[in-house]
Amino acid sequence: MKINLINCDMDNCIASYNAEIMALFLKKAGHLVSVYCEKDSYLFSQCKKMKIDVFPITWANKLGLNPIPNADINDFYGFSSFVKNLSTPPKGTKNRSFLRLYSFYDQKTLEKIKNISKRFYKIFPACQSLKDDLSNIGIDEEKLFVFYPILNMTRWESAKLIKTAMFLKRPFKIGMSYRLINEENMLFYLKIAKKTITEIPNVDFIMVGPRYEKIREKAREMGISHRLDMLDLRTDMPEVMAMLHIFLKTDNKPNISRSLIEAMASGVVSIVPRVKGLSDFIIHDYNGILTEPSNVSEYFFAIKKLLSNPPLCQTISLVSYNYINDNMSAQVLSKLSQVIYEESLQV
Repeated sequence: MKINLINCDMDNCIASYNAEIMALFLKKAGHLVSVYCEKDSYLFSQCKKMKIDVFPITWANKLGLNPIPNADINDFYGFSSFVKNLSTPPKGTKNRSFLRLYSFYDQKTLEKIKNISKRFYKIFPACQSLKDDLSNIGIDEEKLFVFYPILNMTRWESAKLIKTAMFLKRPFKIGMSYRLINEENMLFYLKIAKKTITEIPNVDFIMVGPRYEKIREKAREMGISHRLDMLDLRTDMPEVMAMLHIFLKTDNKPNISRSLIEAMASGVVSIVPRVKGLSDFIIHDYNGILTEPSNVSEYFFAIKKLLSNPPLCQTISLVSYNYINDNMSAQVLSKLSQVIYEESLQV
């Protein structure tokens, strides 16, 4: 099959990463894959490195003046204001289009998606809660199919392999990672760290993401800076995940998190708030721990419960890894994509 993958993001977000990994595995399977994205984007540079055919999206493309070259399949990764024009098929062509969604949207954006939904053979929300939002806005249920985010498991498996040994290491290490600075989430993490450090000896905390001096200063004010490592954005996240005993998400708004999926794939036990998106991937006390958002005491009791029960940690660690490997590995989801593509061309 000739397959176009289209993404309009500039950075290394979950949508562009999914396009990158899917392109790699579809090419390995023998398909003619072309990626269309912003010229100076993360995805463009990654495709160049991997020798995947990649082409810049031009303003003529975005305005609908020059359609993207025809292929059997057009697969759009993420929604933007340009998808409407980019998804307009050239006259006389009979390709199949798909739309993959990795974010929660406001009502106005959901209406825009609904207005162009008939152009797509299938729309792939990344979790059930997002599917519910799309269904509630009036998009045909038959058009919606939950398609989990994809993860190339190779590097994360190495972190999982040493996790058993890490359970014996002290001090305990609890971490969070972030791609975009959210001061509210970061301050809440510091509050969890403060209470935990006060109550439980031998626990250190780690933050991984863009440097933010205000948070470093706040940690000093709270008297916890000596127990908190603040790391900049890293390219060796599997190695960082391998050090952790527990991974925290502190969001209080709907979110689909690549870092949570990576933590689970590394066998790190995750504590996650009961918010849409994040909680979609966690079964409480099975492959992670669910807690009330913005509740320091609940997070603390979850941490205490895990650190005092190493067998429970090890069981959840194994189950979380298996959950990601069975449901989100690139090997599994690239094959599923091919089956759905082939089905669409036979209709």
